[in-house]
Amino acid sequence: MIMRFSFNLSKKVALTALVLFCIGFLPLLILINARMEENLTQLLSYQQSASTAFVASDIQQKILLRMQSLQDVANDLPVEQVNDSAVISEYLSRRIAIHRFYSGGIFVIDLNGNGIADYPKLKGRGNSYFGAYEYFKDVVRTGKPAIGKPRVDPFSNQSGVAIAVPVRNANRDIVAVLAGVVSLGDSTVFDHAKAHIGKTGQYLFVSVRDALVFIDPANIHQMKLLNEVFPEELAHALIAGVDDTRVMSSIDRDKKYLTSSKYILDRRWLVLGMIPVDEVFQPISALKYELYAVSIVSLLVITVLMWWLMHRHLNPLVTATRQLRRMVFEGVPMHALKVERSDEIGDLFQSFNKLQNEVKLSHEALEAQVRKDFLTGMLNRRYFMELAEAELIRSERYERPLSVFMLDVDHFKKINDTHGHNAGDAVLRRLGEIMQKTLREVDVIGRMGGEEFAILLPETTLENAARVAERLREKISLQAISLSGGLPLHITVSIGVAALSGRDLNIDTLLSFADEALYEAKRERNQVRVSASSLSDGELV
Repeated sequence: MIMRFSFNLSKKVALTALVLFCIGFLPLLILINARMEENLTQLLSYQQSASTAFVASDIQQKILLRMQSLQDVANDLPVEQVNDSAVISEYLSRRIAIHRFYSGGIFVIDLNGNGIADYPKLKGRGNSYFGAYEYFKDVVRTGKPAIGKPRVDPFSNQSGVAIAVPVRNANRDIVAVLAGVVSLGDSTVFDHAKAHIGKTGQYLFVSVRDALVFIDPANIHQMKLLNEVFPEELAHALIAGVDDTRVMSSIDRDKKYLTSSKYILDRRWLVLGMIPVDEVFQPISALKYELYAVSIVSLLVITVLMWWLMHRHLNPLVTATRQLRRMVFEGVPMHALKVERSDEIGDLFQSFNKLQNEVKLSHEALEAQVRKDFLTGMLNRRYFMELAEAELIRSERYERPLSVFMLDVDHFKKINDTHGHNAGDAVLRRLGEIMQKTLREVDVIGRMGGEEFAILLPETTLENAARVAERLREKISLQAISLSGGLPLHITVSIGVAALSGRDLNIDTLLSFADEALYEAKRERNQVRVSASSLSDGELV
């Protein structure tokens, strides 16, 4: 229907030019401009809405990822010693991964609003009073994670936003609040803050509850109240409105913008995409001059050129509008728009394609962080090998001991054949729980495939590793795994142990020695065997 509309419009304009030419070309130009403006406005509305939705979705995913990571840290906090500043400080310093997400640091607050500890340490923050901050009040009041008002942090003097989550004890009572500060200059979160729509368009980030513009590319280090950027009635409409695309005026009303709004984080924040209306309709002005020029040509030439021009200018717009409509409303996968023009419309298409590619890369980076085995919750093989290789390099460099296990469930195929694959999955999940409870927090556990697991023990000699393996084997053999509709199931495991000898090795070789020892253990089942590789042969003790 859209393509038929494009063809019919071009044909009608070409035929009516015969009559309109006799009474004046102005009415025709008005009609053409109106149609062009209608189609272009529709196209830009869809494109700008899609672009703003991309940016908003990207920001929301990054914030939610940081909120969940902060909650994971809070869930593991030693709550029985939550008021011990030294213990909490030491715990926070060991959670290295979380510091990549919170460039402004993290800190713990007791229920009276007093700081307990922070990391990295900033002067005054560890024992400051936070009871008046809204994010602390929200967490204590609702028991849910909260996002604070964007502000200049009094301790670092950097603009940022605080995210806070509850710390609960075994009875699920809130005993403290864990908070982290994300800098507004953190490019891993707000990398689109300086992105442009077209040539001069931009994105504004608004805290809805605070009616505060906290990221403005034109004033990146300055926060403003919303009614300082837009007229008061428009500011109220933005705060109380819905996702839409509209034309809005600036505070001094001397400039108009085509804007698209997208609310995120349960309507806490608003991402506002803005592009000047003058820039939007500049191609139409250029087209008018073209039409004035050809108006002096003969009637036949005018008729032919009118049809050709309408087809040339409308067809790419209509085609792009159809593609964007399908992407925005019909769930068609996002793909690049074909750029056939070198003018402002072509610039818009290129900007859309570039932004889409950046968002895709950002999503791929987030997906790459999903490194755990879906069934057991242990590390998957790939990420285990990355961590193990890094730990091995560290141990060799500082001449520290390092040991590995290879662990395999005995008669696992028989369990699947007898009790079904659901029972096998239950066995693997329970085995993962036992290993996590038995081994240290610094020990790295990975599922290598099927019923086979690898465990890396830093700072552990071969002798100590063998004792740990025996204790783990015995504990597993004493556990009973309850199956739905059946009797408790007892399992055993076989374990092969190997250790770093101080000579250059790669992790594959070290695991192969442990695997050889596992092979020997599997001969008798329910056994622990130590690698027989000799010191003179290199690689293990």
